[in-house]
Amino acid sequence: MRLNVFLNSYGVRHEVGILSEEDHRIFFEYAPEFLASGINISPFKLPLKSGIFEDTKRTFDGLFGVFNDSLPDGWGCLLLDRKLRKRGLSFQEITPLQRLSLIGRDPMGALEYEPADDESDEFGEVELDSLSGEVDKIVRGDDSDVLDELLRLNGSSGGARPKIVAWVYEDRKTIVHGGKVPPSGFTPWIIKFAEKHDPQTAGELEYRYSLAAKAAGINMPETHLFPLKNGGGCFGVRRFDRTPQGKVHVHTACGLLHASHRYPTLDYENLLKLTFSLTRNHADVEEMVRRMIFNVKSGNRDDHSKNFSFLLTPKNEWRLAPAYDLTPCAGLNGEHTCMVNGKGRDITDADLIATAATCGVPESKVRAMLADVEAALNQHRLRQKAVEKSN
Repeated sequence: MRLNVFLNSYGVRHEVGILSEEDHRIFFEYAPEFLASGINISPFKLPLKSGIFEDTKRTFDGLFGVFNDSLPDGWGCLLLDRKLRKRGLSFQEITPLQRLSLIGRDPMGALEYEPADDESDEFGEVELDSLSGEVDKIVRGDDSDVLDELLRLNGSSGGARPKIVAWVYEDRKTIVHGGKVPPSGFTPWIIKFAEKHDPQTAGELEYRYSLAAKAAGINMPETHLFPLKNGGGCFGVRRFDRTPQGKVHVHTACGLLHASHRYPTLDYENLLKLTFSLTRNHADVEEMVRRMIFNVKSGNRDDHSKNFSFLLTPKNEWRLAPAYDLTPCAGLNGEHTCMVNGKGRDITDADLIATAATCGVPESKVRAMLADVEAALNQHRLRQKAVEKSN
């Protein structure tokens, strides 16, 4: 199987190269014209060089991390595989390139893959309460009458929880999907549904955490709580990989370093060094320190490598992407996925200060950030809830 890869960034589309699969091995080669562009889409693991590349370590089943970032996990992967199995493929026969082909020209970020399934230019209205019931069917393993619609709505968004991508009107009441360009007055959003084991208040809780993160000085996209008739709500966040100028290339720490998010492969010292090495921007390093503090103090122990991303600007400069997936999580055995000063639990202010110092952030700034985060959590009445969810 062969796929042509394109980068459609800020309205300019480049042919990147060719992905091919043979005897369960995946190869990639840059197009000569793209090598001349100087756009480095994955500087550490897939640098701009001629020749044929293969990831022999197979961290992502042979895909390079930059392409693996186009694939969803959890809910999105469940939908993709359900669709491919309906086409007669067994689970063992499904390959990463088949999943990329199914995603086609609309994964998260700015990469596109051809040949792709046909896209529709038609718009359809989204009714969150009805979709919630169909989501429950899929999670239970039942057939859903709207599998194709759910797959289109998912848009390859990452994360384990069921979600859709859609256009939301400025009044936050009208939601539609479909089309390549938003209708007037609409902007692109991701809207999450609760899973069976989630409390009815899961959406509200993540919304409150997003407000606390903003109050703590963290760079967050716009968020909203979309009400459901049953009294619950769906958490929504405006997409930062879509702008009026076009799509934005986004790369996770997981994909950049080939550090699988399924294992505790990173610590915050690594993340801080990655941030400085990639962006050369000390403000981004300080922002990463602030997020480390917020995750520790708020009880978000699901701080794995896919939950930190970087974006490529129109000037082809890397910057830390806005924060996302901030919500309390107990973690495996009560430990953070990303360690602080060699510790996964019982992390003290001294540990946070020592970690920040590894990238030149002084104690005085860290203590100011600590005060900001504590004040924000108290302001939104989350301090005690964070402790309860973490224990």
